[in-house]
Amino acid sequence: MSGKKIKQLVGWLGVCLLPVFAQAQVVIHGRVSVKDGALGGVRIALRLAADSQMLAYSFSDAQGNYRLQTTQRGKFILQFKSLGFEPLSLTIAPIQTDTLIDAQMQVGGVQRLQEVIVHAKQPYLHSRDTIELAVNSFLQGDERNVEDLLRKIPGINVGTDGSIKIGNKEVEKVMVEGDDFFEKGYRLLTQNMSVQPLEKIQVLQRYSNNKQLKGIENSDKVALNLQLKADSKNQWLGSVGLQGSPIGPKYYQASANLMNFGKRNKYYLLASANNNGYDAVSSINHLIQSGSANEPGQIGMDVSTPTLIDNTPNLPNFDYRRTNFNNDKLISLNTILNPTSAFKIKWLGFVNPTKKSFYRNSVQEYTLEDIQFTTTENYEFARKIDNYFTKLELQYEPTPHTTLNYSGTLGSLNSHEVGTLLFNNIASLETTKNKGYLTNHNLTYSYKLSERKALVSSIRFINQRSPVDYSINQYYYEGLFGSNSVSEVQQHIDNNLRYLGATTHYVSRQQNGNFFELGLSSTYQQQQLNTQLQLLPDPEVERNTALYPPKFANEMTLRLFQTNLISKYTVKHRSWEVTPRLQVGMVNSGLVNFEVQKRKNNLQLSPGLSGKWAIHRKGRLETDLFFQQQNAKLTELIPNYYTTGVRNFIKGMDNLATLSSSGGTLLYTYGNMSDRFFANLHIGHQILLDYIGTESNLNPNFNLVQQLLLKNKTLTSYKGELNYYLKPLKGNIRLDVGFNTADYETLVTGLGRRRIRTNRYDYGLSFRSSWKSSFNIYTGYLLQTNSYRTEGSTNTLKNGQAFLNLFLRFSDDLQFSLKNESYRFGAMPQQKAQTYYFSDFSVFYDLKKYKTRFDITAKNIFNTRSFRNMLLTDISRSSTEYRLLPWYISFGIDYNF
Repeated sequence: MSGKKIKQLVGWLGVCLLPVFAQAQVVIHGRVSVKDGALGGVRIALRLAADSQMLAYSFSDAQGNYRLQTTQRGKFILQFKSLGFEPLSLTIAPIQTDTLIDAQMQVGGVQRLQEVIVHAKQPYLHSRDTIELAVNSFLQGDERNVEDLLRKIPGINVGTDGSIKIGNKEVEKVMVEGDDFFEKGYRLLTQNMSVQPLEKIQVLQRYSNNKQLKGIENSDKVALNLQLKADSKNQWLGSVGLQGSPIGPKYYQASANLMNFGKRNKYYLLASANNNGYDAVSSINHLIQSGSANEPGQIGMDVSTPTLIDNTPNLPNFDYRRTNFNNDKLISLNTILNPTSAFKIKWLGFVNPTKKSFYRNSVQEYTLEDIQFTTTENYEFARKIDNYFTKLELQYEPTPHTTLNYSGTLGSLNSHEVGTLLFNNIASLETTKNKGYLTNHNLTYSYKLSERKALVSSIRFINQRSPVDYSINQYYYEGLFGSNSVSEVQQHIDNNLRYLGATTHYVSRQQNGNFFELGLSSTYQQQQLNTQLQLLPDPEVERNTALYPPKFANEMTLRLFQTNLISKYTVKHRSWEVTPRLQVGMVNSGLVNFEVQKRKNNLQLSPGLSGKWAIHRKGRLETDLFFQQQNAKLTELIPNYYTTGVRNFIKGMDNLATLSSSGGTLLYTYGNMSDRFFANLHIGHQILLDYIGTESNLNPNFNLVQQLLLKNKTLTSYKGELNYYLKPLKGNIRLDVGFNTADYETLVTGLGRRRIRTNRYDYGLSFRSSWKSSFNIYTGYLLQTNSYRTEGSTNTLKNGQAFLNLFLRFSDDLQFSLKNESYRFGAMPQQKAQTYYFSDFSVFYDLKKYKTRFDITAKNIFNTRSFRNMLLTDISRSSTEYRLLPWYISFGIDYNF
């Protein structure tokens, strides 16, 4: 290990241990006795002599021994109390850090208690379908928003993208006082709303989005409801925050939240701006495509235009904020109005202008028998994004058993990217322009026929346009189009969608618990995709015209008319239930490309069988068996090539196809998130009887990828999550294990068919303390192993991550947090692994009287400026270096009102 790395490691360990030794501990210990010998069960309390403030307490053991410790200095009162003995108080002023004080107690005092009433404040309260969490039980002082709080609650899993899961189910929505603003786009709320007004968090199980289906539908959905403190309701409150770095690189973050959550009307306004790597809107798709696809009466939930060119960096197992050079701005206005008890209006809208810069250097190696070459890319691009989005929802209940819902969205999604590329040591300029438009309208009518029966009907219309203009001012494709005098390559894409769908569902819950659902849906979908690759001539060359390669142009329209009949019936017993289901679909599809038409009419069958079994009071077993048939996607049908970037050209199979698959899953759940031990064990196996594979034609300057219809791909997965509260350590330990394997075929031009087997192993072990003291930790280690095995060779890649987060509360007003991470990337044969260290610390000081908090935050203490990770595929391995945000220190202030 080099001297520089040793210094970094020593410095990292020193910073990690700093809070532990920041203040010397005063230890007071001794033995409590009576005339007859040792006395156990005595309560010993240590208080400040000045104001009787409690510092620590303990109980003597069976031998009469006790031990207390504190970081305070001065005069103390040491109190000894036990039922049947006279209380004893000693005034002490210890000078040494280790002080021995023995005590002898006298018989007397209260001999018997007439009555004892204990009021226990527990963090969890569990009813039939609701788990209620007391917010104060999980606060540590460094939480900036609701998401920070949710990460600290055992059983709630928050992903790097802000998604929230309870066990293996993602939550449907995050509500405030029973009302929902953003549905699946809840990240806009959880990543911005302060925790200050919160009192409780409710986990709602078997949740129904439709009021008329509550108690009828067979739901396993989960939602969260945020309950406010009594003094935070029916009034305007909010927060304003500002952070800036006056020293070194200039980074800032500013935010403002204004809200009023009344019983009838609710308002939530937020604004933010930053250039320190934080995404103001993590993904607009979560707002656009909200709702649950498996809910009765829902249709068209996952319908959208495909993304054909995407330069977004893929950063597996790494905090994207460290490499996100950005300048984000967001203004969002949201309101829920109840003009009458029967009429509700919900409106949300936001504007999100954003600028991002990204830096990437990569080396990609191809070593497949006779195919041996290496490509290099040095890439810098700047992206300007302008997102405008609004959504209106109207809900009318003319009678208690009737609900009419309308939702309409309108969005403008635009981006402009400019990239400077050094590809195989040849410089070029790459530009990509996207100018998207979306409108989505849905009307739902729900009628509760009786207490156990309901009818739900919906109609949805979608119109979306996502045109793309791509160009690169360098000609890398002599081996593909010949040696021509070409100065620039351009591609224009028209990518349009129109969709109309209607559905009606009848649901019935019998008195014995049996459930029946019958649904009929009909949809029409038209997708238009036009692509044209142009080779523009060098302006200095006379009599040279633009070239339009015919095999790199598409003018296609895909039309699908589909009618589905869906039925399911649940037979319910005391401890088990079984649900057979069947979907029958009639599909009429047509594909037109340059006036060449292909048509297909077919019948699709998708039967299934699911079951649930309560094995014992805390153990539940769920299983699902299925056979599924579905249509091939638009991108899998494109007849001719189109480019997805500087090097890759891809085409579909130019043939209408139905893809069939079968499989099963098994899930065992023990306990729930409020129990001391909570576990999920999941096993899944799937056989893709038909799947879309690829044939790759590999060249140093370009890849041609042809999609093909292949047979029999198998997927197997095992996943386990175990949460256990360790009483001796007073903390929650979590173990995550996972295994995924796939067997499939690919083709490479010149090598023929290749049988591939991939294995992925994931291991994670973490511990989060809940010590009732000034010091807490959160630490863990993650290991991931990927391997690709072909005939005669196996390539393996290992990546690891460790973290140690420390939190120290000096007083009620002063807190300190330190977050440490280490990443180990790229352990491969003939490739030395690289390890990177990161540390961030924050100091918080609260002026509670003025509802103001000051903080000092340092990011990337070791000033790690880049990291390099490895990526393994069945045809190549690559090494990619990313540039990181530098070290900086910022000062901030947050004011709540």
